[in-house]
Amino acid sequence: MKNSSFIVLSILTIFILGGCSAVTGHKQAMTDFDNMIVKDKCNYEKIDDKIKLDDDVVLWGEQGGTLARNCFNYKKSIELFDKAEESYKASVDKDSTLKNIVESTASVLVNNNVNDYEGNTYEKVMINTYKALNFSSLNDHANARIEFNRALDRQRRAKEFFKKEIKKREEELKAKKESEQKKQIEKEKQAKNKNDESFDLSKAIDNKKTNDTIYKSYDDIFSNFKAYPDFVNPFTTYISGVYFLLNGDAKKGRSLLKESYHMNPKNSQIKSDYLLSKKYANSKAKYAWIIYENGQGMIKDEINVHVPLFLFTKKVNYTGIALPKIKERSESYTYLTIQDKKTVEICNMDNVIKTEFQKRLPLIVTEAVFNTVIKTWTQYEMQKTGGLVAGLVGTVYQGATNKADVRTWTSLPKTFQSTRVKLTGKPISIKDNNGKLIKSIIIPKNKSAMIYVKSDVQGHDKIHEILF
Repeated sequence: MKNSSFIVLSILTIFILGGCSAVTGHKQAMTDFDNMIVKDKCNYEKIDDKIKLDDDVVLWGEQGGTLARNCFNYKKSIELFDKAEESYKASVDKDSTLKNIVESTASVLVNNNVNDYEGNTYEKVMINTYKALNFSSLNDHANARIEFNRALDRQRRAKEFFKKEIKKREEELKAKKESEQKKQIEKEKQAKNKNDESFDLSKAIDNKKTNDTIYKSYDDIFSNFKAYPDFVNPFTTYISGVYFLLNGDAKKGRSLLKESYHMNPKNSQIKSDYLLSKKYANSKAKYAWIIYENGQGMIKDEINVHVPLFLFTKKVNYTGIALPKIKERSESYTYLTIQDKKTVEICNMDNVIKTEFQKRLPLIVTEAVFNTVIKTWTQYEMQKTGGLVAGLVGTVYQGATNKADVRTWTSLPKTFQSTRVKLTGKPISIKDNNGKLIKSIIIPKNKSAMIYVKSDVQGHDKIHEILF
């Protein structure tokens, strides 16, 4: 009975520390934010409160940064993106051993929803990319250059950081497994002495049938997609090239557009921009690049996979595995038309997200299986040592905490597109794919421009005009 009392006390302690997110998760908060974006609610009070309380600073710095950018409050957007970036540097990139132990324990006893959101590699790159665009809109090109360079540098170093991160997580998980398996050996000895049933922890964790069942649940999202090279976001490379070209650094702009072209030599827009970059510095012509963020990017949803963990013991009332699964959302306008030229896809952000998620999936699955097995074992031990009531408490606990972490930066687009037009002094008419006028823009004489259009859903269009 002592063991079951200790387990119950541990569970209650974690619930108190974890709050309601341990049971409810974060899906409603993600949905509420998406509604704020679409309805143009330019109110940052809740987001500022979360950041002050150190509550998921990475996530809400990113989401808030997008909201402020949508509201054309570039300084506020930079401030919130700064908070996210600072949190990455302070608490994600340099996690302390003590913090990792606490987070690992919480995720095993409850679920990962009680821990801080740590984001993804592509998010770090996009933070600096958006900050660069914000500074450009404020005509602060010194800081814009710095942020574009940071985004490119993060992208170059992403593979190395990811390897370190995964290695650290694998080592933590290995240590947890070894610790639990040592406890299990002792339990097995006691069970044999009493001629009692034992719970085969090692077999449950490393069960091939379980893993095969789980991975089949992801076949639909990975069967027909084109993976990008490791942690490369083609949009960041491309937009940096366009920016440096417009800002007077033709050599750097040409180099980056060349890199983009080599990444995607069949892309007509990138090829056209690269060829122009060779003669841009000596040209007196003025151009406008229309950059289009199309639709809503991938989000995470929860799936529950039924696996045969009950085969390892009959003395449990419930078991199950909850996992995050990314899913696609809708595009806005299929393309934009400017002076009879259609925007061309430069980067499929969904594929950027899928590429990284696919690389993280083996560890996500391994950790989810391990956590579920430990909870099932806990339920088994509670019923074994504390009787039916303790077993029911364990059942309720496992069912209530069987919740996947679905937090993600929801305000990223589905795709990035681009086209370029030569300026003639006439207004630029931006139309949707049905020919309906979205906005007519007049660019001042002797100026080039970057016209940045974001449309997450049709009719909800944000247009940023950056002059050079």
